[in-house]
Parts: sequence; C-alpha cells; structure tokens
Amino acid sequence: MSEKMEDKALLAHEEDLEKRGILDWLRAHTSFLKPLHRYEGELTLEEDRLIFEGEDTKEDKDYRKEIRRDDVTEVYHGFDDSFRRREDRSIGIRFKPLRVNYKENDKERTMYFVTDFSRLTRGSNNDEWFKALREWTEGE
Repeated sequence: MSEKMEDKALLAHEEDLEKRGILDWLRAHTSFLKPLHRYEGELTLEEDRLIFEGEDTKEDKDYRKEIRRDDVTEVYHGFDDSFRRREDRSIGIRFKPLRVNYKENDKERTMYFVTDFSRLTRGSNNDEWFKALREWTEGE
C-alpha cells in the first residue's frame, strides 16, 4: 500500500449492537438519520494499521482505536447475526456494513464501520473500503 486512505466513518463494536435499545433502533429507521453506531469520526488506513479517531456519542468524549494489520483476522462486507438487515430502514438495499474482526488481549473482537455515509441516499463508501482492506490484509 503506497498511500494512506481516509474517510469519515461511523463505528460500532459488536457489544454496542448487542446493548442497543429501542431508541437506537428508532434513530436508525428514521429518514435522514444515520445507521446504528456509537462513534463518529475519521477512519484512516495506513501501511501497518487501521485507525479510527473521533467521538463516543453516548459518553460525549474522544475515542481512538488502532488496530495493527497483523491483528486483523477477517474483513467482511455485509450483514450478519449482530448487524442485521432489519437494523436499517433501507433493509440493506443502500448500504452494507463493513465488519472487521481482530485480536485484542487474546480475545476476538468485532467492529462495524459505515464509511462516508450519505443521509440523502443512505449510501456509503464501504465497497471501496472493503476492497482496500482485503488488499491490505493480504499484503506483507
């Protein structure tokens, strides 16, 4: 990878989705509101790490997460048992979440991204990010 990639992003960890309430669900199903997420910020892909830097919207504080390339175990583009199609009002027609599984402190963790989300079209840049992350994880 020769140059870094950056985009605005929404992020939720698997445990955030498991703890979601009815208000979170309603927000995700209201026109012009964003998909389920807890963090808003900037996603950056560098040669050896994936960095999310932004804000924890529930606790109103800064949030930063760095994942080394060697710690990423899977990249998946689509819905699963935690982030289901029914979680968004477009039921997956306009965007699919980007899932990154990684190792942290000997545990498998999961986080979901929606990059460059458009409230108007409910589209995202996740296709491009999925391709870039697949190439990145297959690199040396």
